[in-house]
Amino acid sequence: MKQTKTLTIRIGHDTLAFISSGSDGEPFFQLYEMKGGMSAAANLREAFKTLPMLEDSWEKATVLADVPTMLVPEEEFDPADSDILFSHTFSGCERDVKLHYPLESLRAVALYAMERDVQTAVSDHCKEAEYLPVALPLWQYLGQQADGSRLRLYGYFHDGKANIFCFSKQRFRFCNTFSAVHAHDAQFYLLSTFTQLGMKGDRDEVMVMGTTPHLKWVADSLRPFVSRIIMGDAQTLQIDNSISPDIPLDVCAFLQLAQP
Repeated sequence: MKQTKTLTIRIGHDTLAFISSGSDGEPFFQLYEMKGGMSAAANLREAFKTLPMLEDSWEKATVLADVPTMLVPEEEFDPADSDILFSHTFSGCERDVKLHYPLESLRAVALYAMERDVQTAVSDHCKEAEYLPVALPLWQYLGQQADGSRLRLYGYFHDGKANIFCFSKQRFRFCNTFSAVHAHDAQFYLLSTFTQLGMKGDRDEVMVMGTTPHLKWVADSLRPFVSRIIMGDAQTLQIDNSISPDIPLDVCAFLQLAQP
């Protein structure tokens, strides 16, 4: 039985990533450097024109995008209030489409904004598409692993940002995203969150992961305050990245969760 041709697209700050699956060959990964001065949608159209792997039409696509995202407890979420709730939290997204995705295992709903032009650029080449925030697959994957024996604060670095989150009793205890271009900013946000949550340096732990040139420095700078610091990668998290070691962790987590 022939598999459905599927495409995973990651839209970052300055790169696009494409992972194909379901074809006759092995899954294929390609990174595309976005051209400055062009929107994400315009770069997507250019990539579909120029990359050989994207020449054919696709039956299904999943788009992971670095977009403004907030979390709402599932018992408090009402789709009718999405626009109002989002506009009180984020500015500059009035023309974007508001989407939501239930994180049932964490009893929360992710509410986020997606550019209409991005949806149009994808729909021109893909019959069906789903749009998700980049960090969502990692939230799902790591939320499944949380055992409650000790608190763990996660710092996921991507696209010049740090997504900092923590789970407790199968729910989010904290989740926020900060600008983390500078290493000292990342250290400050992690330590202040660790303290704010009442976590204990001799008992609880911090995991840092993702893509930033300062990752090791950030981890080492936390060691005087937190005894257990973990450098997270695909091997540590038991996430398959055999397609390419350059695939971002969030995409790896998505592909892992999508396996039957």
